[in-house]
Amino acid sequence: EQTKDKNSVLWSIDADGRLAGLVRAGFGWEPHRDGAHIDQFILDPDVWHQGLGFDAALALHRYFFDYLDLRRVSVNFTVEDTGAKKIAEKLGYVVFAHKHQVHYRDGGYVDELELVVDRPQWDTRWSGEREYQPLGTA
Repeated sequence: EQTKDKNSVLWSIDADGRLAGLVRAGFGWEPHRDGAHIDQFILDPDVWHQGLGFDAALALHRYFFDYLDLRRVSVNFTVEDTGAKKIAEKLGYVVFAHKHQVHYRDGGYVDELELVVDRPQWDTRWSGEREYQPLGTA
């Protein structure tokens, strides 16, 4: 079903020849398809703290900004997800919303953060660390 959906992409994350996670992102709505939102970013706990999450996130964002030429990417996660927050900050994301008591977990409610990284932030942060030049530049 995922391959039929032209408004999203599903990436699998490989670790030593086995499936270690997945990322699902949706693209903007017509007529403007200049952004994406990361819906799911799931990584097997057996490969946590090995840098695989950041490597996968960086590759995905290079795809978004350097290949698809998007203007912005957003993501949301619970405030207690310190791994996601660390990766997002390293990529250049900034918090634009803090929602209180959004998810019920373990007998109580937890907050959620919404973050965004836009094209100027990406270009500033990663201008000297690209594997290839963005499309459209000579």
